[in-house]
Amino acid sequence: MNYKSLDTFINQVGGPLRLTALIIGRARQITKKAPPYIETEIDDPVEISFMELMQNKIKLSGEAQKQNNV
Repeated sequence: MNYKSLDTFINQVGGPLRLTALIIGRARQITKKAPPYIETEIDDPVEISFMELMQNKIKLSGEAQKQNNV
């Protein structure tokens, strides 16, 4: 599988803090029993959410994304 670099993700979401918020927010959802968007044997919610981001299964939404596109 072809993965993007970490800098690509940082630029895509608008900065390292937004990237962290995105990953942690999704990890919280997984912790609260939300189903993962990918099939994996991994048990760590943070690692699962990062894998989802790498496979373009999650992305930043709402106002923050609109500001990035301006």
